[in-house]
Amino acid sequence: MRRFFSDTGTLYGLATILLVTPFVVFRDVPLYDLPNHLASLHVLFGGAPGADRYYAAEWRLVPNLAAEAWVWFLHRFVSVDAALRLFLAATVAQLFWGAVALNRALFGGRNRFALAAALFAYNGPLLFGFIDLSFGLGMALWAVAAWIRWRDEPWALPFFALIACLVLFAHLFAFAVYALVLCAYEFGAAGRGRQHARRGLFALLHLLAPAALYFLAMPHALGGGVAYGSPLLKFAQLASAIGFYNPLFDALSLLALLIAAGLVAHRLAFAHDMMLPLVALAVAYVVLPHQLGSATFVDYRMPATFALFLCGSLAWRESRRRTRAEAFVLALFGLRWLVTMAQFHSWQGDYAEYRAAFALLPQDAKLLPLARDPNAVDPALHPPLAHVDALAVGERGALVPDLFAGLGYELLTYRQPYRALATQTPTAALAPDFDYVLLIRPEELSAAQVPRYREVAAGRTFVLGKLER
Repeated sequence: MRRFFSDTGTLYGLATILLVTPFVVFRDVPLYDLPNHLASLHVLFGGAPGADRYYAAEWRLVPNLAAEAWVWFLHRFVSVDAALRLFLAATVAQLFWGAVALNRALFGGRNRFALAAALFAYNGPLLFGFIDLSFGLGMALWAVAAWIRWRDEPWALPFFALIACLVLFAHLFAFAVYALVLCAYEFGAAGRGRQHARRGLFALLHLLAPAALYFLAMPHALGGGVAYGSPLLKFAQLASAIGFYNPLFDALSLLALLIAAGLVAHRLAFAHDMMLPLVALAVAYVVLPHQLGSATFVDYRMPATFALFLCGSLAWRESRRRTRAEAFVLALFGLRWLVTMAQFHSWQGDYAEYRAAFALLPQDAKLLPLARDPNAVDPALHPPLAHVDALAVGERGALVPDLFAGLGYELLTYRQPYRALATQTPTAALAPDFDYVLLIRPEELSAAQVPRYREVAAGRTFVLGKLER
């Protein structure tokens, strides 16, 4: 056992293999918003025959292109579904290895405290389905690590201008995190001397390139208003650093981790150059609203971001390996991984029922999904069925009203005259414009929420019906 723990490559390799396994072995990856992203990718890259009757691509530069760029490259060699699963595997591996890269940039290659970052790879934003954001955050971790190593090189300005633009293309929020961390890092490092500060400020000029790209070539009007959650919601959202689907289990896991960290705090070294960046991330979490224009769960994205940067900023004081601490991390990670695998496996049958039912739809069907409250987000409600109707887009080229299309940072839009049907809160009032209805958890629906229909198929959590005129 001691020999196993002494091999850093074995530990990191094992953690990586376990992290990517769910995205390789399961037919359906039950991330909350993923069906909508998958449907959009099918339409964009020709994997949904007949869907072009209802949807059209608006090819443009938007700060939300990580998955689209990945699938655009890979769909020539593998299916859209396989390309997306590879993207998700790369995303979760990058979150972990980005924290490892930051840790090594700060402390060198011998320290391996960043193993704890594996606990935060299946974080709330990722499991919620914020896939472009999660990939972008992994890029931001790598980019900050590279900045610490190479900021003083003569080629730093053009190199990091390119890197920053790539982070912006992946996701706007990830770029904001990258810029915030770098500016705070350089402000804190200014005390090292005037010449050092001058070089850092000069190198920060690379941020002008993505800023100009965003304001001159990308849509940036958020629209809408600003809404803050309650202080209780802010506190509860801290558990999103470690998970999403099991609020109590996630909270207890985070509490156990915090207690364990407190017990070994005297053995930990902290990279003081990361003090201001971490403070800036914490302040951003407090200040950010829950909704900013059309962007929702804005502050929800910060706890996981903070946790990953914190893992990269801590190290063991002693040179010898902390075997017991690493055994605890691996045990907690293993327990959480087993729970995730068991849940994902138990939900495969539900998704298979939906796919079998959608196979009965005619090509180009118009499908109206109805749920008790389409706006409700309950992570404890299993399996996650938000936007499950979007699977019919890839299966049958169906029209659904709640696809991520026609929104500010999306490449997909509805064709006329179907734009009038687009809504994230479909109701029975839209029934005259559709051919079929999908009742999600029909036992929760009231009679007024259900139009007249003839049953076509049914599963444990749904009824598919042909609408009657």
